[in-house]
Amino acid sequence: MEVLFIQHARRHRAQEQQQQLPQHQQGPQRQCRRQERIFRTRTTLLGLRQQYIIQRYRLNWQAIQQLLRNIEPQLAPSMQTPHTSPPETKLLAVLHMLASGSFQTTGDLVAGISQPSFSAFLPKVLDAIISLTPRHISFPNTQQKQQETKQGFYQINGFPHVLGAIHCTHVRIVPPAATEHLYRNKNHTHSINVQAIVDHQGLITNIVAKYPGSVHDSFIFRHCTINQHFQDG
Repeated sequence: MEVLFIQHARRHRAQEQQQQLPQHQQGPQRQCRRQERIFRTRTTLLGLRQQYIIQRYRLNWQAIQQLLRNIEPQLAPSMQTPHTSPPETKLLAVLHMLASGSFQTTGDLVAGISQPSFSAFLPKVLDAIISLTPRHISFPNTQQKQQETKQGFYQINGFPHVLGAIHCTHVRIVPPAATEHLYRNKNHTHSINVQAIVDHQGLITNIVAKYPGSVHDSFIFRHCTINQHFQDG
């Protein structure tokens, strides 16, 4: 008992001496103080003019709100905390990245989101948007829809039996280093060659966006499912 009392007294005396030392002479636990995290205001559409919204996100206010309503359940966090990024903030960050093609400018614009957090929810937002594809992009596959499309094109310029207008466009990208040469197009820039088909109203009914910029337009059409459907009658 006496030994324990002496040990306790020594520890207490050592603690008092440590507290009396100047701060620069105290142990490392005194120097490493945890800094308080500062959370900036989340980016929203409130107060933004329509023209500025389109310039920043390539969609107008109504289209963004409709898209948000469709994918919001998939973006809702499993556990709500005061600093959790809301679905709207996640969607706006991803839309700006897609519009600008830059992670860096998105990080500067969208306040309150760190790079690791953005990288974590980016695939989830993209998957949610892609899941809407069958709802909005569909080639006319019934006799009634085909007849309506043919009639619509015929009313435009008198050309009969047209089910779609097709063209390819190059979307510039930063290519993977290992296969950079595959993405170099005829203009000596790097891109993905995207094939799109639209109906008489200008709505996209089919899209193929998986071939690098060096691939010719005719190759994409020969290997797409729509061509196979026409070959099958």
